[in-house]
Amino acid sequence: MALDIFLGKSLQEYGYEDLIGLDRKQLMALFCQLESPSISEMNGEYRAALLDNGHVINQLLAWFYLYFTWGPWQHKAFEPIDAHCGHGYNTFVTSQSSLSENCILAGFDKMLHIAKLLFQVRSPARMARFLKNNTTIVASVFDGRPSFQLNYRYYNQFYTNTMIDELRKVNDRLFLGIGRLKVTFGKYNPFPFALMGPPDPWVGPDIPFPE
Repeated sequence: MALDIFLGKSLQEYGYEDLIGLDRKQLMALFCQLESPSISEMNGEYRAALLDNGHVINQLLAWFYLYFTWGPWQHKAFEPIDAHCGHGYNTFVTSQSSLSENCILAGFDKMLHIAKLLFQVRSPARMARFLKNNTTIVASVFDGRPSFQLNYRYYNQFYTNTMIDELRKVNDRLFLGIGRLKVTFGKYNPFPFALMGPPDPWVGPDIPFPE
């Protein structure tokens, strides 16, 4: 059953600033008291931000994965397909003309891009829409209750294809997500993040979903 109050404050009054004041243990405790949004409820591009990820190694991994490799992380986007499933993508700001969804290649490309900037004018920044996923409602690996799941397995390469996110609703404009990667010990090393509405309209990924 969902809580109405957490740490003395109504969840209806919670904002992003409240979540960034919580440590990872508190965020996991809150997550396990929240309810899943429906598939139809998540529609559009929601502003995204990391929360407390625990020890400093996790903080560095999250920064490298989401900010250095592809550029500043901006959104998670969702589009319902039917009542039971949907799909989505992530957005990043970049001045690179193209981005690889392979994390290792993307890291090398980023270093080459930085080197090129020493000898030429920076290209205009643009919004890249990729790292696609499928969405559905599943039993959470953390407490067995329903969660809105983002599965990256089918559209991405190693190690993004080992990533799964779970999402639950704090209130109509704020959602708490928990990311996990098999290569960083999965559910035993969760990476909390926040999504904030109201959402911008769905645009679609740079490379469309297959028919």
